[in-house]
Amino acid sequence: MARKQKIVCYKHYVDDILIIYSQNKTKEQTILEEINKMDQNLQFKMSSEENNIINYSNITIHRNNNNIDISIYRKPTGTDITFQFSSNHPYEHKIAAFNYYLPITEESKRVEWKTIITMAKNNGYPIGIINDLRTKLTSKKHQQHPPPPTTTTYNKIKWIIFNYYRPMKRHITNLFKHSDLNIAFGATNTLQQQLPEKQNNTNPSGIYKLKCNTCNKTYVRQSDNQ
Repeated sequence: MARKQKIVCYKHYVDDILIIYSQNKTKEQTILEEINKMDQNLQFKMSSEENNIINYSNITIHRNNNNIDISIYRKPTGTDITFQFSSNHPYEHKIAAFNYYLPITEESKRVEWKTIITMAKNNGYPIGIINDLRTKLTSKKHQQHPPPPTTTTYNKIKWIIFNYYRPMKRHITNLFKHSDLNIAFGATNTLQQQLPEKQNNTNPSGIYKLKCNTCNKTYVRQSDNQ
């Protein structure tokens, strides 16, 4: 109970954890030490709030006196590379790179859409498609959303996965539109298929090399998890 009183908020997404704590009852270093005692195979690193700002996953949280502002966070090492519009991938997969719905400020929206337009142009997307997406997201914000499905509802949903070869595949999947089945598309050419089988890296420097099975080009990187 004492630990719960020290932690005001605890949220996590995959391996990113956001903790809000009471400075009068504990210290950040104490929290880090306790978390790292949970499993000897896991070691967490800590990023602290600076100037009332902290980055969590893909958002930036700015703490003001009376409220919190949220904006999109993009890593300095991030690139604007995504699926090329001409690539043989489902449209839903390609447009997902530009699809967001967050309660961010108007200024953050302006900056984000400027970034999205640049990404779209660099990857061959017609600007009209991106503008249509923006209109859709804007109208979606003002619509009243139904309550989320319950666990029982999820269990009743039936999915069928089709490998996506070309747009003509939709002539087949459209036959299921009025059924109780949902359609999902899977890619036929994945990174897992292109990379060779995983090998144990015994190099103490943490440097490893991956070779593509298709183009024979190599990718060299160093892991910081030593």
